[in-house]
Amino acid sequence: MFLRRKDMLPYLLLLPSILLLLGITIYPIIYALNLSFYKWGMTSGEPMVYVGLDNYSKLVSDPEYHNALANTLFFTAMTITLSFTIGLMIAILLNSEVGGLSIYRTVIMIPTILTPVVIGISFRFLYNYDIGLINYFLGVVGLTKQPWLGDPSLALPALALVDVWEWTPFMTLILFAGLQSLPDAPFEAAQIDGASSFQRFRYITLPLLKPAISVAVLIRTMDAFRWFDTIYAMTKGGPGIATETLSVFTWRHGFLYFDMGYATSSALVMLFIIELFCWIYMKTTFKRERE
Repeated sequence: MFLRRKDMLPYLLLLPSILLLLGITIYPIIYALNLSFYKWGMTSGEPMVYVGLDNYSKLVSDPEYHNALANTLFFTAMTITLSFTIGLMIAILLNSEVGGLSIYRTVIMIPTILTPVVIGISFRFLYNYDIGLINYFLGVVGLTKQPWLGDPSLALPALALVDVWEWTPFMTLILFAGLQSLPDAPFEAAQIDGASSFQRFRYITLPLLKPAISVAVLIRTMDAFRWFDTIYAMTKGGPGIATETLSVFTWRHGFLYFDMGYATSSALVMLFIIELFCWIYMKTTFKRERE
């Protein structure tokens, strides 16, 4: 009788997907949370030892963790700012009526669909001090060659530019889709009233584009905050720990030192920071839209 009720059929059809989702998300998180309360050298052969909150208190006092957190915040802020600004400009250009731009709408997505490790290796050669094309062109115009990945003050901004190159097309795609969905009536009315192009952009385009901007910034922030593969391919966090982000810090302690409890606590703190940012960002964004 229960199975015959038509209102239960959608839930029964969703049940396999729900169970799969619980199995690949909820259980690993619970297991990781439990592991973070233990000290476990995975290759030592010794049993796990319960240490309570020691792993988390160690994070608070670890200067290398503080460095990784600062690098992550700087990297995220720089990449989101640049990719949003450049992506918005490109989206506006692609949305214009200029002929011959249709092919660029396809070509511009190439960086995003490339494998991140391939991108990392390619840019490692481009940044090479002796044979890299970037330093070659600097020499052509009479500028001094730079140790892009060897100078602690240059390495993290250099990596950020790679991320901007790779993911700006994704930002452009979302903003371009938002521009395509905007109604024509407000722009036509503003043009008749004598509003300039900048005024139409400032008072019509940006307010109407806020939903697309919110989605683009939110997705890119979450992705940039946990960025790992390209950094691993290019510097592995070096020189020293100059480009070590939270993801690289977690990888180092988990898969180089095999301190799984400490690495798990670092990963969970990173997850908490991302979730907290998403909650604050969505709450603030939706509140402004309601007002």
